[in-house]
Amino acid sequence: MCFSIRRELTKEELKEKAKREKAKQKEKERKEEEKKAKEKEKRKREESERKEKEETKRKKEKEKKKRHELKAKEKQKLKHKMKK
Repeated sequence: MCFSIRRELTKEELKEKAKREKAKQKEKERKEEEKKAKEKEKRKREESERKEKEETKRKKEKEKKKRHELKAKEKQKLKHKMKK
């Protein structure tokens, strides 16, 4: 028969264990904060890209409208000249 003997930890070993666990917890928290920061940066970048795309789209629509108005004015001038 084999009996396992459970030995009690000394004060120093308990302190070391607590220290390791505290360090592990700090590392976990640091990684979590880093992850949150990256996620925040990603959202910020995506929002910026979205705004830039919207601005570009608005500018293109504005230019298209301007060209359309110019063509309409020129057509009207041509019709006016033809009538004379």
